[in-house]
Amino acid sequence: MRELTSENAADYLRETGRIAPGVPASVRELSGGVSNVVLRIEVEGRPPFVVKQCRERLRVAVEWRARLDRIWVEHAVLRVLGELLPPGAVPALLFEDRGEYLFAMTCAPDDSETWKARLLRGDADPAVAARLGDWLATIHANAPGHPARDPMLADTSLFDELRVDPYYRTTARAHPRLASRFDALIAAMDLPAGRRALVLGDFSPKNILVHAGGLVLLDFECAHLGDPGFDLGFFLSHLALKRIHGVVDDRGFHALVDGFLGAYFDRLGDRLGPPDELTARGIAHTAACLLARVDGKSPVEYLDAPGRDVARRSALALFNAMPEGWDAMQRVLDAGARG
Repeated sequence: MRELTSENAADYLRETGRIAPGVPASVRELSGGVSNVVLRIEVEGRPPFVVKQCRERLRVAVEWRARLDRIWVEHAVLRVLGELLPPGAVPALLFEDRGEYLFAMTCAPDDSETWKARLLRGDADPAVAARLGDWLATIHANAPGHPARDPMLADTSLFDELRVDPYYRTTARAHPRLASRFDALIAAMDLPAGRRALVLGDFSPKNILVHAGGLVLLDFECAHLGDPGFDLGFFLSHLALKRIHGVVDDRGFHALVDGFLGAYFDRLGDRLGPPDELTARGIAHTAACLLARVDGKSPVEYLDAPGRDVARRSALALFNAMPEGWDAMQRVLDAGARG
């Protein structure tokens, strides 16, 4: 595989006929990812576009490698979501190069900013959370049976490689008394076919762009048919971490959680089974993901030592209490945040 960089990408695009000879082009690497190289290409006379190429070694502090073919999972998800969600909600696919493990897609609007960056500034808009809840429920309920859904999305091995092992099994080794709880949670994700959703696996503020005209969702290489409770817990753990970091206050945290969950369950109903069963799994995944972002293979970068202690204490409190219902979960997290 030819690894593209900001220095050689224009040459590759000319050699493969995607930029005409002699036409000026500039390339800039976009920041934020740990598992791929993402390049913004600006060509004279054309709208800018993005080339995304997979990397085997993830850019984290510990050794962590993953299969290159995960990029085709993301490609498959973009095809489905491009038909399922409103126009512009995900980038549009432009071309692919299977031999080089890359594809190209449209750029997000120039005024786009990650929702993570906004939250870290204290800009916690519950309307954004509500729209995300509505979209996630649409994906969970409608994508598995969509005619554009690729059969490869039934494979859960990449999810195991990128999420279950580095997050759950690694964290269980750090907390041996919880090992059986993590084992049970992993086993519970093997749902009957009729209750499986298209789980995105990385539905977090860093993968959501906000711009004047709406939102854009990004990064789907962990997607698979599985337990929607994982996406709920993964997303909610990120909101809890922002509150622990002190950039979102208690009132803002509750507004985000309530807006997200209200819109999600309003849209979903009981199409993936009894809501109380999904709620119980979502709460368990919130506890597991919160602890994993401190003691797993990919800890969040913005918490200091006292913040990590609060996150760990809050997650352990959730494991101990296993509250019934989202309001009860928030009360446990409230107590953990206050010490």
